[in-house]
Amino acid sequence: MKIGIAANVNRLDTENFNLDYANYTARVFIDVLQKHGVVPIIIPMTQIEMIPEYAALIDGLIIPGGQDVHPKLFAETSTQAETAHYLPHDHFEMSLVQEMMQRGKPILGICRGLQVINVTLGGSLHQDLATDFPESPVEHVAYEQPQAEIHAIDVEPTSVVAQAMGAHPKVNSIHHQALKRVASPLHVTARAHDDGVVEAVENDDASIVGVQWHPELMWEIDQRDEQLFLDFFARVQARVTN
Repeated sequence: MKIGIAANVNRLDTENFNLDYANYTARVFIDVLQKHGVVPIIIPMTQIEMIPEYAALIDGLIIPGGQDVHPKLFAETSTQAETAHYLPHDHFEMSLVQEMMQRGKPILGICRGLQVINVTLGGSLHQDLATDFPESPVEHVAYEQPQAEIHAIDVEPTSVVAQAMGAHPKVNSIHHQALKRVASPLHVTARAHDDGVVEAVENDDASIVGVQWHPELMWEIDQRDEQLFLDFFARVQARVTN
């Protein structure tokens, strides 16, 4: 079984010319896939025309976290610095989502990945939670504690997320944006307990699942987050078998 991981693009200043706009993915994704016998395929940001060949090569797709999705893609003006976005990357990942959906191949979106899926399907985002939820007691942007259980979420008991995480787990939290208008093919399956921010979605057959937290940073220390990946692998395998 082969699962693609959509690469991000390094736009940070670097003295190593080989890293200038280099495509990369986090080691933790490679680790969790290979531990369970899944072949990781890192998908670089290439020409859109190459996407069908990538989609044919893989059995499922993970879209990880990353920079903000450009608000022009959901008909809003940006309230963030222009460096917060990279529109070519947005277009590539959105096209990748569309191609995988057309082929009926499962997708797991994490943080930005969840947001990319929602925007691709016609939804919108809160551009900044601190602005839109000024009285929220939830610390959504806990960058300095990537492996800490920051806040509780309430999970729909019949969802695939609940099968792995249970009804009221605590999750890590490294995001300042979140789903606002949820695209109609998706159902909200988890919300932050104290302010109602969307934390997970899935579609009718769970071929698309998205979570706002970062299970890739937790799977080695929390079996529930590892199970989230295992359940995704099982859905991919079931599709391959059928």
